[in-house]
Amino acid sequence: MNTTEHPTTDQPASGQGPTSYAAVPHSYYDIFVGVFVALLILSGVTAAKLFYGPTVPILSDVFYEGGPLIFDGGAFLFPFVYIIGDILAEVYGWRRARRAIVLGFAMLVLAALTYTVVSWTTPVENFEVWDQALAPMLRITVAGIVAFLVGSLLNASIVVRLKERMKERHVAFRLILSTVVGQFFDTLVFCTIAYAGTISLLELANYTATGFLYKTLIEILIVPVTLLTIRALKKREPTYRAPGFEIYREASPAA
Repeated sequence: MNTTEHPTTDQPASGQGPTSYAAVPHSYYDIFVGVFVALLILSGVTAAKLFYGPTVPILSDVFYEGGPLIFDGGAFLFPFVYIIGDILAEVYGWRRARRAIVLGFAMLVLAALTYTVVSWTTPVENFEVWDQALAPMLRITVAGIVAFLVGSLLNASIVVRLKERMKERHVAFRLILSTVVGQFFDTLVFCTIAYAGTISLLELANYTATGFLYKTLIEILIVPVTLLTIRALKKREPTYRAPGFEIYREASPAA
């Protein structure tokens, strides 16, 4: 199978010869990277808001004296950043996963610079509220940058290193282990940098514990879907090489 699309040539009406374009390798990698970066930036923006969640027996008693749990807005999308990170590391390897992480890091830096520059501008009347919204964004984005680098690199490294030993076996185990380790350090670093000094020490500890438990639980619950996605990608990526997957591609009509 040819793993690269043939360059496209369009014949202009003037007859001056074909128009050439660069060939693009046939891969789903760019789609996952695009979603990965978008989810990362959206999570960083929404993490600026802390909100009260449900009151959960035992958890609420342990962490909040019976009151509601505290979350940030990133709780809705950020778990999926790690899920896609797992997929990138498992299917495409360390180099490609690291490339996506570096790209995400660069976009977070750009976001931080943009928030800063926009906050320096003089708002038109009735747009002053944007300064209040942007005020905490630089600190939160910096927290996200540091936490993302630490957590994501740990996550991808664990997936890849375990795969070198286990090959195609025990995929679920390495996904769960990498999630627990990556999310622990990510949540600890982010919460400390983003909110230390702005909320009480007890609230910070409770918020950190809640965030870690919640995000880890979500990712573990979605492991079956992650496994199905990984298996589908391994079968459909023409350059993926592992026992059993080549046979499937040869028999598949899409191949």
